[in-house]
Amino acid sequence: MKILSAQQMHRVDGETLEDQKISSLDLMERAATVVFEEIKKLHPRLEYSTFFIFCGKGNNGGDGLVLARLLDQQQAQVKVYLMDVEDYSADNLANQKRLPNHIIQKVAAEDQIAIPSDAIVLDCLFGYGLKRALTSDWIGLISSINGCAARIYSVDMPSGLLADKKTAADVPIVKADLVYTFQFPKMALLLPENQWYVKDFKVLDIDLSQRAIEAVETNLFYVDESLVRSFYRQRRKFDHKGTFGHTLIIGGSKGKMGAVQLALKAALRAGCGLASAYVPDGGNTILQTAVPEAMVMTDPEQDFISQFPAIDGYQSVGIGIGMGTEQYTIDALKVFISSINDTSLVLDADALNILAREPDLWAFVPAQSILTPHPKELSRILGAWQDDFEKIEKVKVFARKHQFYVLIKGANSAMVMPDGQVYFNSTGNVGMATGGSGDILTGIITSLLGQGYSSKEALIMGVYIHGRAADIAVKTIGTYSLLPSDTINHLSDAFISLEKGL
Repeated sequence: MKILSAQQMHRVDGETLEDQKISSLDLMERAATVVFEEIKKLHPRLEYSTFFIFCGKGNNGGDGLVLARLLDQQQAQVKVYLMDVEDYSADNLANQKRLPNHIIQKVAAEDQIAIPSDAIVLDCLFGYGLKRALTSDWIGLISSINGCAARIYSVDMPSGLLADKKTAADVPIVKADLVYTFQFPKMALLLPENQWYVKDFKVLDIDLSQRAIEAVETNLFYVDESLVRSFYRQRRKFDHKGTFGHTLIIGGSKGKMGAVQLALKAALRAGCGLASAYVPDGGNTILQTAVPEAMVMTDPEQDFISQFPAIDGYQSVGIGIGMGTEQYTIDALKVFISSINDTSLVLDADALNILAREPDLWAFVPAQSILTPHPKELSRILGAWQDDFEKIEKVKVFARKHQFYVLIKGANSAMVMPDGQVYFNSTGNVGMATGGSGDILTGIITSLLGQGYSSKEALIMGVYIHGRAADIAVKTIGTYSLLPSDTINHLSDAFISLEKGL
């Protein structure tokens, strides 16, 4: 699924009117009706519900006015607070006339509105078309919304939040419990720095022109099931373990052998034909007992890695989990990285920490390698950033320079490609925020890479499947109690759900 800028969205909206031979008023009715149907799912007894609908002067406000009419027709209690201005959009004015006068109350940006806790707030002040940050004049109205105990739904965007550029922290912005956004997710909805304004969002299909959507070019994408299915490989009757590749995991140190154990189990669950590990000698019994399906090679040292094995014969190699940063390990990684050929690697954890200390070594890391840093590891590699937009741009420069695939971990994890494309993940939950989740992901991605998926495909599919398995697990386990091993146990369910639509 594409992610479009505000300007691109405006263009697609306009071309939809031409292609479908409809008016902008018709499209407004369609969009608001789709939101209305979603609201009914959450609040089926509308006649017992009270809605406070805040409407701006433009077409987002027009959406709110249509919603007010549809809710009023269902006997809901509706109060519309409409911005008192002289320059309403034509469609906004048309929908004002379709509402009973007593429903609408004109308000100013600085007004304070008392909102009861049992009400439902619909924020329709501004949509994706907002071009500049709101001034402090808006504090009154928006603080009334944010300060209430009611449920808050924003239509298209939380009002005050710019769709595709940085919004200053001191700007008045609605804090939405749920955002109903049209056709595509907007960039700002996906970024960690906006988490206070976007607790959750749902993309609503309003049947915009497919021709216009296909014609618009973007380097931003949202990973959904249909995208992953487009390159997912079903298994054939005469496939065998050699078909699915031999995966090697290099890592572990004293007290951190569990990281390798998790990665191996995840790699096997993700479908590799063979899995091997190279660990300190003290990890042999641990891994042979915990993961009998895997093969184990050991370093001469008991507690840390002092040298790296030859990697000829392996289809994929993941390095760094639980590895530690002993000087012997640092020196060994330098020798290894400087001597390997064109074998793409999956680099995580301490492999990244060591390379961040020795930036000259990046030039020796093979192109098409996959890097999976968490935020602190990423900052060690790139230095500090001011906001999420700058962070992504810095990663794009780094990825292009070295021809790497770089994962920016987090909610809606961003995957940056060497060509500048960025894919945002749609799966996963806060229960994954625990030690070991990254080790699993490294195992999954390394396994998929070894099965013949490209670096791009392995990264996208690995992140998606990892999050999907966790989403399935939390249905019975919950976010507080989710363990990385629970996610491994539900990887099979994630793959089954992916196959069902094929």
